[in-house]
Amino acid sequence: MIFAQDILARLRAVIDPASSILIIGHRSPDGDAVGSTLALQHYFHSLGKRAEVLMPDGFPPFLNWLPGSEGIHLFDGDTESGIERIRTADLIFCLDFNRMDRVGPMSKHLIEASCPKVVIDHHLDPSAFDLMFSETTSSSTCELVYRLVEALGDIESQTKEFFTCIYTGLLTDTGSFKYNVYPTTFRIAGHIVSKGIVPQDIQSSLFDVNSLNRLQLLGTLLSERLLHFPEHRASLMTMTAEILQKYDYQPGDTEGFVNYGLSLQDCTFTALASEKDGVVKISFRSKGDVDVNVLANEAFGGGGHKNAAGARTEKSLAEVEAIITDIIKTRL
Repeated sequence: MIFAQDILARLRAVIDPASSILIIGHRSPDGDAVGSTLALQHYFHSLGKRAEVLMPDGFPPFLNWLPGSEGIHLFDGDTESGIERIRTADLIFCLDFNRMDRVGPMSKHLIEASCPKVVIDHHLDPSAFDLMFSETTSSSTCELVYRLVEALGDIESQTKEFFTCIYTGLLTDTGSFKYNVYPTTFRIAGHIVSKGIVPQDIQSSLFDVNSLNRLQLLGTLLSERLLHFPEHRASLMTMTAEILQKYDYQPGDTEGFVNYGLSLQDCTFTALASEKDGVVKISFRSKGDVDVNVLANEAFGGGGHKNAAGARTEKSLAEVEAIITDIIKTRL
């Protein structure tokens, strides 16, 4: 049990003396990474602790409204300050990633840091950390942060800002409660609503903020870049760097696009591959027993969850398309 009393006692033993806590999320942070890191920061502030959030790089603009987001530090924006924050931290929390390489160039300095490192994460196959709160049957890292604060006996004293950040991670990592949800997920969501959080306000802040360019990008993706393999119950979408440039791509613009491929009737597997700055980012989604965590890891060294995974590669977009097409035709 990840919240056993002996583990919680070990956690309190490293939190109590800490005067400088650093909270780190993964590269290309999503709603769960930003929501969970900020929620944990709000929790530590409620304890009178000094805590900062450091991300490897920037997060999508549609998360800018989250309380505390203006104070997030970016490693790639000021590397020297980022290294110093890691070096001088008394305690480091690693949220929403299971391996050090998920933080990019920052990983070297994170590994070298001498202070205790605590991981809170829900991805498969986590690496070893000093103290781990890892559970794959959890909707999100935000859910785990909530449950940890609850297990510590402090949930009722948390602020509206804390609950707003938690709800954001629940919402985004479950596709608006469509997948990867458990009874505990709804229990937590219900309690958050009872604290005065208005679900439709958060939903609107996250999803009703489309630019014309983003909608046109989606239109091009669906009309020109969608391949359907009905005999394999699969689909594949690809996005070239030229198309992204044409529609003035901004970080987060393709968030959620992969789910359109999975919405095809009888489709149980889809992938979206996007090319930018010499790197192809791939998102996988599936239904039922199609394990995209395994497929992403075998093909590209990626991973995530059984029905939602991702990867990055320096292979060309054409190579990636060929590899995924082969997976569809031979593995599904």
